[in-house]
Amino acid sequence: MEKIKVLVVDDSLISRKYLTRILEESGKIEVIDTAKDGQEAIEKVKALNPDVVTLDIEMPRLNGLEALKIIMKEHPTPVVMVSSLTKDGAKETLEALRLGAVDYISKQDVLSFKTTAKEARQLLIDKIVAAKDSRIKGRALRGKVTTAKAQEEAKPAPTQKRKLEKMNIKVVAIAASTGGPVALEKVFSGLPLLGVPVMIVQHMPKTFTGVFANSLSKVSKIKVKEAEDGEELKINQGYLAPGGMQMTAQKSGSRYLVKVSDKPKTIYTPNADVMFSSVAETFGDKALCVIMTGMGDDGFKGLQLVKQKGGVIIAQDKDSCVVWGMPRKPTQTGLADFVVPLDEIASTISKIVLGR
Repeated sequence: MEKIKVLVVDDSLISRKYLTRILEESGKIEVIDTAKDGQEAIEKVKALNPDVVTLDIEMPRLNGLEALKIIMKEHPTPVVMVSSLTKDGAKETLEALRLGAVDYISKQDVLSFKTTAKEARQLLIDKIVAAKDSRIKGRALRGKVTTAKAQEEAKPAPTQKRKLEKMNIKVVAIAASTGGPVALEKVFSGLPLLGVPVMIVQHMPKTFTGVFANSLSKVSKIKVKEAEDGEELKINQGYLAPGGMQMTAQKSGSRYLVKVSDKPKTIYTPNADVMFSSVAETFGDKALCVIMTGMGDDGFKGLQLVKQKGGVIIAQDKDSCVVWGMPRKPTQTGLADFVVPLDEIASTISKIVLGR
């Protein structure tokens, strides 16, 4: 297998050396060069045409955000932000995603000597592998399907679609990962007041979820907050699962509650399977679940239960996903009732919940 060519950009010589060693030890990646600031990064992206760039934010001469703007305009390339994920860093990283970065990871976690560093390093490698074949504006996919079998597997299966009409929905549950923050902002900016609660799982760390909830609230008629354990699910309110925690729904008498817990332990936390499964058990055929862009297959098992209980499933289509991972199995197996592009997800939700 041809190795993924990566340009590592960081103002710290030690960080550049450690990141290079971590990536090359995977056996999947070749670090073709490094850069110490944004200006040098732009020059080397143009000269070397890497498959993926890892990019720090705080750098001299030209910072990561300014460099990213120019890279995406002049030589669109998949970029994974490897930077500080403090509260201020979270705001900057979300801005980087809006500017076109594919994904992000905490530099502290990757370069740490803690036992959790091994998981963070593997996650960085996984993100770079996913980024290589991601869809970003202005760039054609570099990977090509070559075998007949691979072409067949890549085709979405015909979905057994329901009629797009008003249904008796009591909750909307949405899950996303890679590419999700920007995609979710797009969806929420187009949603009317639905008259039902909205639950959201986005794979992200603790420092991000409060900032991201505020970000969604600013663009949406539906106000979004970080979910709290034991609070009641209210209509026209969005509940974002806190980073590092699981979010589920539970019925208590005539009320529906949010439960937040550090269990069960899963690879991705918060976890889409956990949320979808609880929504299926709690709301049955009155649940509308949406699976969006992201690497991996989190959500598929939970959606199988949603289907068994008679709930409704929307999957984002392949062409509008940054990474067609999470929606792939629900689409190919025919599990999804509706497969729609990102631009049509909000209107599809509205038609099912409100009939308009």
